[in-house]
Amino acid sequence: MSNQSGICANEELLNVIRSTPNNGLLIIAAKISSDSTAVEFKEKFDTTNDLLESLDSDPSYILIKDSKKNPEVYDFISFVPDPAPVRAKMIYASTKNTLLRQIGSNVINSQMMFSEPQEITDFVNSSTTTSSQSTLLSESEKIGIQINEEQRNMRALQGHQLVSQNNGTPNSLTFEVNSSAGSIKSLLESNNVITFKINMDNEKVEVTSQTNITSSDAISLTSEHPSYTIFKNGELYYFIYSCPSGSKVKERMLYASNKQGFINHLKDNEGISFTKILEIGDADELEKSLMSSSTEAELKQKEESSKSDNNTQRFNRPKGPTRRKRI
Repeated sequence: MSNQSGICANEELLNVIRSTPNNGLLIIAAKISSDSTAVEFKEKFDTTNDLLESLDSDPSYILIKDSKKNPEVYDFISFVPDPAPVRAKMIYASTKNTLLRQIGSNVINSQMMFSEPQEITDFVNSSTTTSSQSTLLSESEKIGIQINEEQRNMRALQGHQLVSQNNGTPNSLTFEVNSSAGSIKSLLESNNVITFKINMDNEKVEVTSQTNITSSDAISLTSEHPSYTIFKNGELYYFIYSCPSGSKVKERMLYASNKQGFINHLKDNEGISFTKILEIGDADELEKSLMSSSTEAELKQKEESSKSDNNTQRFNRPKGPTRRKRI
């Protein structure tokens, strides 16, 4: 598909954008028509809650104007949910620039691309000044802001850190490990594959599944969300961090920023040292042949033997013809 789809906004949408009076918060939603011939006006909203209730798994364009802040311009959002079909994502991406040119660059304040409804709410809340929030937000939105603020304060008091504060690889785990099922090392004595998830509701790392397999080929990883998996093969331990392609942005950040902390926790508190740490996207990217059951000594010996063989293999020059003795 080319960079431009050739799809343009219809006149109704452009008129709504140009002629809507400036009074409070205005949100305009637009969608590409079912026959992919035009960008059409869908609906207008006065609150983000109303907008969120109308969103589904289909992409859309969203324009937001706050007349109390700047009555002349819109913030433009390409809302493309992760579950949306690939073709729809491509069409919306290749139509965006044409739509922006039709609206006019002087009318657009900023451009964003979001995949989660909560990102829209966060953007509106962060761009709205404290003095004007009481008039622009609904009661439920105000309560939501207060709850989010309290949660941020609690995390700050508990010493929780953001990914950016640790270059994305913090050494400490910011979540408690749920040990109600016993120590992880003891669980691995009866089940050699244990999968974990981060429960964001109770802020704990929890066991989601335990299985006992006879071969690394039988390992099964979830595709619904990121996960941590421990595989014990013989006397060796392997750590697998999986982040499927459909994972939410917040999940990706959360699991990535806690991975090293969880590994350190397992080493310091459970006495588990890993032979290899594997990081993959989707489950089919897992190279199962890397998880050998050989002892570490055998692995090193094989590697050294392989290097030695490579060093000793040299090209032998063929022997020349033997000289005949003269009689």
